[in-house]
Amino acid sequence: MNIKNDKTIPSWDNSAIYSGFDDPAIEADIARIQAGTEIIAELAAQLKEPLLSEQFEILEEILVTHDKTRVLLATLFTYASCATSVDVTNIAAKKLSVRMGSIGSELTQAFTLARQLILKTDDVTFEALFQRSAVQPQHFHFSHERKHSQYYLTTQEEVVLSAVQTDGLHGWGRLYSELAGSLRCEIAGEEMGLAAASNLVRSADAQTRLEAWQAIQRAWKGNEIPAAAILNAINGWRHQENKLRSSKEELHYLEVSSHQQHIERTTLSNLMDTVYQQRGIGHRALAGMAQGLGVPKVGPQDILAPCPVARGSESSYYPFDQAIDLIAKAFSGFDPEMGEFAHMMYRNNWIDALSTENRSTGAYCTKFANLRQPRVFMTWDGSVGNVITLAHELGHAWHNWVMRDMPLAQTYYPMTLAETASIFAETLVRDALFNEAKSDQDKMEVAWQDAEGAAAFLINIPARFEFEKRMVEQRRQTYIPAEELSEMMEQSWATWYEESLTGYDPMFWASKLHFSISGLSFYNYPYLFGYLFSLGIYAQKEKLGSDFKEAYRAILRDTAVMSAEELVQKHLDKDIEQPAFWKESLAIVEGLVGRFEGLLND
Repeated sequence: MNIKNDKTIPSWDNSAIYSGFDDPAIEADIARIQAGTEIIAELAAQLKEPLLSEQFEILEEILVTHDKTRVLLATLFTYASCATSVDVTNIAAKKLSVRMGSIGSELTQAFTLARQLILKTDDVTFEALFQRSAVQPQHFHFSHERKHSQYYLTTQEEVVLSAVQTDGLHGWGRLYSELAGSLRCEIAGEEMGLAAASNLVRSADAQTRLEAWQAIQRAWKGNEIPAAAILNAINGWRHQENKLRSSKEELHYLEVSSHQQHIERTTLSNLMDTVYQQRGIGHRALAGMAQGLGVPKVGPQDILAPCPVARGSESSYYPFDQAIDLIAKAFSGFDPEMGEFAHMMYRNNWIDALSTENRSTGAYCTKFANLRQPRVFMTWDGSVGNVITLAHELGHAWHNWVMRDMPLAQTYYPMTLAETASIFAETLVRDALFNEAKSDQDKMEVAWQDAEGAAAFLINIPARFEFEKRMVEQRRQTYIPAEELSEMMEQSWATWYEESLTGYDPMFWASKLHFSISGLSFYNYPYLFGYLFSLGIYAQKEKLGSDFKEAYRAILRDTAVMSAEELVQKHLDKDIEQPAFWKESLAIVEGLVGRFEGLLND
């Protein structure tokens, strides 16, 4: 079977949310959001500084109303973004998304006064407020935000900033998505979108990979001026905002990211330093891949290449339904409910993997906040790598599912801890695939994924981090033209890849959408954090035995109510601010790369 004959590839059924963009329920929910915003604004007008206990009832009503209103807002946002992922030209979806951005900004503005009072009040009053049962679930969120209270502007300034972000900062992010969705690549005489071209970079044929990679390079090179303008605008905005927030104490861009990710900067520093010292593990993985491909070195077009097929063997194509069965079986070996959940996601059409004409690139998991239902998006090509990607996204979905009975305020976990669940799921599937392998070829395909993952997490992700640091530093001084961004990207790759590749990817700054996400900077190192942290958790499997399943669920359920350091200390009794924790996980990666090398040399 090949992808053209695979009738099992699912597409979303979101009719339980809304029947379509003309569903009257959409306007009804928007009206509810606007009503909630008005209630919050009216109540906030009664508040006075300083915050006193006499105002607790008003604040409680504001907090509860804001929480309920955010659910409606998030649901509408998700509905629109799901539709644009499948088809970036969907006008109705784009209009709804922009409209919700404006309505969401109005909600934020109305809520700002109450938020500011809470963040700037004294500790005794703060704790007294959150003793009230209706708002207690929001305690951690505000407690965490108070750590940055010295960086907050006046209430009026915060309102203005929120008002202009929708069509300012986030407008640039939307422009990138539209640009990426509109680009066309010509490969072997066939025209296709970026999503389809990106899948061909994973082709088993070396020439196809090269042609696809070159086509993507050409597409972005031809649009490098607007791509550079987007990146400069987003980072110029962030720089100016950080300057505004630095009146009392300088707000460093890495402090912003660390705070968003619920980790300390010392943790981030030790993570990156330790991985840099051990980057040779990633180089070994790339050298092994080159050996397997029969070339002296891999090129940038080869870093996602599938495992080569041994003579007498056949390249595997996994029909989607078989891939789900495989993943469900691996999940069930750890937790039967997790396995059944994978099947449920498929049965309910909560996964969209069917290639469409104007499809977005990448893969992700999202959720509908109103029904507490996860959704997974990807583009299916039937490779082992695709199976691992599906497991990754289902890991995110499972994370959401085990928290579905918790107050929503206690489910907004940071990306660092989100990636832990996804990579843990990957590890379950890889282990199951390897242990059940019936041939050397089957074992090699799994080991190849291990090696590819080691190279991606220990080299590519840090190179992205390196580039973003350089870019942010430079943007603080001046505008960075496309040519300089390409030079900066090559320098960053050189720092981490060194001589392990035949060359670097000069247009990666444009082709990697993560750099142009307006709502979150440094969308890179959390993947590395999650990779090593999940391996650290997985290493406890034998030690905890039958208790491990519940221990893992407990970790997931705590991801939004404590810092990363507190989470690891509580559940693993480890200190992630010290290099030792990261070295233990890196030793596991080195063992996987060693296993890969052993199979190559058998």
